[in-house]
Amino acid sequence: MKTHSESSVEPIRRRAPDLPSLPIVAIAGSRGKSTVAWLLNEILVAQHLKIGLWTTTGVYKNGDHLVGELGPWSDVMGSLARGELDVAIQELEDPVVTGVGLPQHTYPIAAISSLCGNNDECLISSEAEQGAQAQHIVARAVRPDGVLVLNADDQAVMVAADDTAATVSLFGLHPDNPTLRHHIDEGGSAVWLDGTRVVAGNSWAPEVICDASEAAFTLDGSLTFQVQNLLCAVSLAWNMGIDREAIAEGIRSFEPDVELMPGSCNILEHGEATILLDSARHVWTVRSLIRGIRDSAFHRTVVVTDCFPHLDDEQTVEVGRLIGRVADVVVTQRHATDNHSLDQFKHGLANNDVPPLVFAMPSEIHGIERAVHMLHPNDLCLVLTQNVTESVARIRALSRISIQTGPPEIEPTGG
Repeated sequence: MKTHSESSVEPIRRRAPDLPSLPIVAIAGSRGKSTVAWLLNEILVAQHLKIGLWTTTGVYKNGDHLVGELGPWSDVMGSLARGELDVAIQELEDPVVTGVGLPQHTYPIAAISSLCGNNDECLISSEAEQGAQAQHIVARAVRPDGVLVLNADDQAVMVAADDTAATVSLFGLHPDNPTLRHHIDEGGSAVWLDGTRVVAGNSWAPEVICDASEAAFTLDGSLTFQVQNLLCAVSLAWNMGIDREAIAEGIRSFEPDVELMPGSCNILEHGEATILLDSARHVWTVRSLIRGIRDSAFHRTVVVTDCFPHLDDEQTVEVGRLIGRVADVVVTQRHATDNHSLDQFKHGLANNDVPPLVFAMPSEIHGIERAVHMLHPNDLCLVLTQNVTESVARIRALSRISIQTGPPEIEPTGG
């Protein structure tokens, strides 16, 4: 692994005007890519740069959504080559990377946001196997005079350091992370937290970049994985030479837009209550979400979710147990053809000292209506859904309309 102190070139952050052509930022990882890409976009906008962007929701040019993907991306590349754009950001999906590959030594800078967060169950999954293959390909695709940003909190991500000829820069939640500490003590660069302050540099030349407490999308820092996404985006921006003022402005103004990033911890306000939408579907992704919510300061937590019928019995029980740790009320859907999953889910909910109150509704939309009508000031409603657009439309309608009566009363099913 090559650190900045060992590299024969200056760090990218010190030579931003001379980035190797073409200045494309690649962002890979199993979770958090879209958040990192859009947050970096927000920071670069604050720097008054002209930007092309390719994410899971399409291709954008200076904020305009272009129709199609390959054609518009070719247009972005042409604009970049002609100097009409300053930088392009490309979100790399694991199946595409492993299926098509990437040319070696192409990107001047790239980041790998996460793989499994050291979760053993995730590490043995087929998704993790594909993700590991993809990150090796991404690591080799960074130029020798470029920078590869890696998550020091995720041991599986750090393996990619051995596959790259680029300079490695790390990010992590704490400077005493052994991997990060060794790296910065040896002169390598990193981004980390000191309290709520985001610090960049190494052991003898740290500098405060911004304050993470100003990032509303982290729910006051309780959503740890969102804090890690923030650190990843800041690391990319810092290595690109972006001004500290622009970085701070970007994290203050950033919101996970539901149209641009559906299901990526989208935050909506309903009166004085907060509604959080996410598309977590695996035990390990639910666990990271629940850990963040557990550490938040909300008065009550209402969870809207199905009973995870795609999981096996053991996983369904575990998801129920996790949700039951933080939920005061759970609103789920009653499936006429799948009472078994509901029973397993409720069994998991009951494996808590104080199980939540449970309502089983005929549909997800009915569940959202029921939950929203329950909300009081300083409550949190977590909506786990794959139908983000429809769910958001109904929530917004409920927030606009003053409803005199709630939906028909339905007896709780019990915990």
